[in-house]
Amino acid sequence: MGGSRRLFLSAAACAVFGPTTAGRAQHRILSAEQTVELEHDDRMARLRAAVDRLGMPNPPRFSVSRVPRERMPANFSVSAPVLRVAFSERTFFDTADWTILPQGLLAVEAVAAATRGEAPDAAVFVAGHTDDRGGEAYNHNLSVNRANAVSDALMRFGVGDVALWRVGFGESAPLYANDTDEHRGFNRRVEFLFGARVEPVVQVLSAQLDDFCISSSQAESDRCRFPLPGREAFEATQLTRRAIGIGMDGRAAAAAPGRPTRRAPLGRRPPRTSAPVPRTAQVTAAVPLTLTIPLRRTITIAAPQR
Repeated sequence: MGGSRRLFLSAAACAVFGPTTAGRAQHRILSAEQTVELEHDDRMARLRAAVDRLGMPNPPRFSVSRVPRERMPANFSVSAPVLRVAFSERTFFDTADWTILPQGLLAVEAVAAATRGEAPDAAVFVAGHTDDRGGEAYNHNLSVNRANAVSDALMRFGVGDVALWRVGFGESAPLYANDTDEHRGFNRRVEFLFGARVEPVVQVLSAQLDDFCISSSQAESDRCRFPLPGREAFEATQLTRRAIGIGMDGRAAAAAPGRPTRRAPLGRRPPRTSAPVPRTAQVTAAVPLTLTIPLRRTITIAAPQR
């Protein structure tokens, strides 16, 4: 894994692994799996602390999904947790508007402060969602405008070195059937998704239809699922313009437009064979500023055969 994730701990290692018999901190280098999980635990603690300090009347909901290693690029050989922090629409916006309210700016500032503690190759996605009132195109545009407003505010506060993305899903991924005011209120939301890199977050967003429509009966679930609009692909845009390779072995194949070519140190190089691999034969990955997220497929970024 990349240098940013080779965490060499001294005092922190003492807290994780315990002191030596001499009472001095034991220096340890964590495994890839330990590092990813430690980063995830730290991320969760930072975000919960930041939100708790706000004392919000409608606090966000925290949930965690894990993408198995088989769906990750070859150089990221562990499962990857993705943290989802979902805020109610009322935190950020008035009805049918995308101007952030004062209390919403406080929430964005808190999330930005927590984000600045992330590793350099981490990814953060801002996802906008609506209920089903209004036309499908209107709701999609509203969700994109809201995701833009929140992500632009994050950029103004500063997000450190993460790759920041935004995407709007409109009414296509409800949490509940749009059959009561309460359920519609839950569906109108802004979510922040945090991952060790881009791929696991995209996997989770693509598989939303596996987890949506919370219901107490099959009939209620059917009422939620069947009227969904037909839009199946959604464009995510990177605001930070970081040259991060996506998919394959994680190295950048080309520079972002207008930027010098440089490789993104996202992962360790593949193991050497008996003969050096020619430079032209290296597997590389694109550095897109936009991604298409197909909502009805569970595998979005194919990993190479192992």
